[in-house]
Amino acid sequence: MASHDFSAITLPPGPELASPGYGKRCAPGELPREAGDFAHLPVREAYLANMIDRFPEGAAMDVKSLAAFNPLYGQQAVRTALNNLSAAGHLRRVRERVGADRSQWVFRTYFSRTPRGDGWWNHFIATGEALPEAALPEAARPREESTDVQPPPPEETPAYRALADLGVADRRLALSAADCAALEPLAAE
Repeated sequence: MASHDFSAITLPPGPELASPGYGKRCAPGELPREAGDFAHLPVREAYLANMIDRFPEGAAMDVKSLAAFNPLYGQQAVRTALNNLSAAGHLRRVRERVGADRSQWVFRTYFSRTPRGDGWWNHFIATGEALPEAALPEAARPREESTDVQPPPPEETPAYRALADLGVADRRLALSAADCAALEPLAAE
């Protein structure tokens, strides 16, 4: 997988700021900024993560604003990328009630250049304090993903190939590699 460095991308003068108290919030305890911070992510997610990382605190983080600000991706692509950034441990969107006596809800968006595990995010959101990575159980720590070593492709049997080719015949039947591997024994029968 090729490594992409999006640090040289020039963007317009700056995003809109959200209403006071909303918008991007940086998580504490981040590592210093480096060129390959988001190299472990797919290209679209790496591009948007790098863009968000350079936004100031309080920048608008809603899908429409992010899609309008960047020249490459529309709203649906941005929404998918934000979900993937959450899964990778860089972003958390938290729904909070504005006040105890009000029925208004808002989303707070926290961003971390350093990927965090669910345990770290849960502790941070509940207490507002950063939890040292060493204090987390091993299962709650973010996984280190190597971009250089790829797992070998599965042995392609005729059953696996037939399942993989379903998406060519009808795109509604497209299966992931994991789905093909799981269904292969049944298809072989």
